[in-house]
Amino acid sequence: MWLAAASGGESFAVIRAAAPGLSPAVSGGVFLLCLIGFASKAGAVPLHPWLPRAHAEAPSHVSALMSAAMVKLGVYGIVRVGFDLFGGGSRWWWLLLAAIGAVSALYGILQAVVATDLKRLLAFSTSENIGLILLGLAAAGLWADAGQPGVAGVALAAALLHAVNHAGFKTLLFCGAGSVLHATGTRDLDALGGLSRRMPATTVLFTVGALGAAALPPGNGFISEWLLLQALLHQAPAAGTVLTIAAPAAVAVVALTAGVGVAAYVKALGTGFLARPRSTAAARAVESPPSMLAGMGLAAAACAGLAVAPTVAAPALDRIAAELNTGAAPLSGSGMDVRLAGITSTIAPLWIAVGVVGLAVGFAAAGRAFGRARRRAVAWDCGDGPLTPRMEYTATSFAEPLQRVFDDVLAPEQDVDVTHPAESAYLVRAVQYRRRLPDRIEARLYRPLITAVDTVGRAARALASGSVHRYLAYMLTALVAVLVAGVIR
Repeated sequence: MWLAAASGGESFAVIRAAAPGLSPAVSGGVFLLCLIGFASKAGAVPLHPWLPRAHAEAPSHVSALMSAAMVKLGVYGIVRVGFDLFGGGSRWWWLLLAAIGAVSALYGILQAVVATDLKRLLAFSTSENIGLILLGLAAAGLWADAGQPGVAGVALAAALLHAVNHAGFKTLLFCGAGSVLHATGTRDLDALGGLSRRMPATTVLFTVGALGAAALPPGNGFISEWLLLQALLHQAPAAGTVLTIAAPAAVAVVALTAGVGVAAYVKALGTGFLARPRSTAAARAVESPPSMLAGMGLAAAACAGLAVAPTVAAPALDRIAAELNTGAAPLSGSGMDVRLAGITSTIAPLWIAVGVVGLAVGFAAAGRAFGRARRRAVAWDCGDGPLTPRMEYTATSFAEPLQRVFDDVLAPEQDVDVTHPAESAYLVRAVQYRRRLPDRIEARLYRPLITAVDTVGRAARALASGSVHRYLAYMLTALVAVLVAGVIR
């Protein structure tokens, strides 16, 4: 309403024409309000607490739709308002967006790597990827403001291509989580394991999605994160002190996020699908029906196509970049290589995929040809008896070293209860250890706010006494107040 009133109309054409004449206070205030709303829709930190709750509890195919499409509407809103309607805006807009993106990427992946609920892990991974997308949009706005339209176009292309890639691999991963839940009845990674033998097709398809989410070649997430790094690394030397400092910091954020992301999906695959089953439900799992596998196969095919031939999206990205004036034709080339506008850099995703697959097949063939024939034997067990599932790494134990490194950020809660027998307080009957990793932002920011609102709501119940006379008095008081305000004005 503020923007429509200042522009003299509600249509995009009217707003677009009036935007250059708006005062910095109006344009900045409108963008800030839109950023809060759209970032909340996208699940960006610190406006994210709804996302891991909704995505984890919804049916898996609904979670896939929410993560792949619904949160991207928030990204669309930021692009439409910041680039299209306002034509770029002020530098502080994009610095603020870059800070939100960086915090979302780091906090989201840290919460994902310590999560033991498979769908909660995937939900926080969505916040992480939204952070990377917002970081790309912020880079596009900053480089365009600094007079580097070519690099700005590459940054915008990286953000939008990552949005498409994320839709592909996150659809596949949530459907894979649904397949696991359908077969075992649990999402707890600590209680899974051994699914690679019981559910081989689901395991292979989930691995395809995990490669994309971890940004490892030949996964489809690799190419868009590589484009983002190229845009951040190729700023002009005369861009200014702020951008000279911000660009390396953003590169560090992307690098750290990628490293922790690899650990998160190694944990999901290793503890969830490999080794031995750690529960009866996992040991009795059976492969999902063909209809579920078919849906996962379609998502995997989309991921594979985007991984080896990302230029299929180049025409659409070129049109968007031209409309938003952030540079023309940011991506070009054939399916064999990708060339970047304004950057002397190319990449051949198809050859990378062929090379990785060829190396894997070559090592496997060499092992069979030159290795010793395998034979079954009892492995040395240090005299401790046969190996059992209790000796395996769980999701909790796998993430424990990273949790120690980031203790100050994650703020884990732990409690130790020691029970003594009635005969003596010096003897110990049982020791119970509990450790929780709650969402720190939710606990410190939203719980006090919800408590305050609840307190006000309970106090306001006294106003609704059921007395008609009191309700008429309320209405009369409000009418008098409105009349007095009109007279004063």
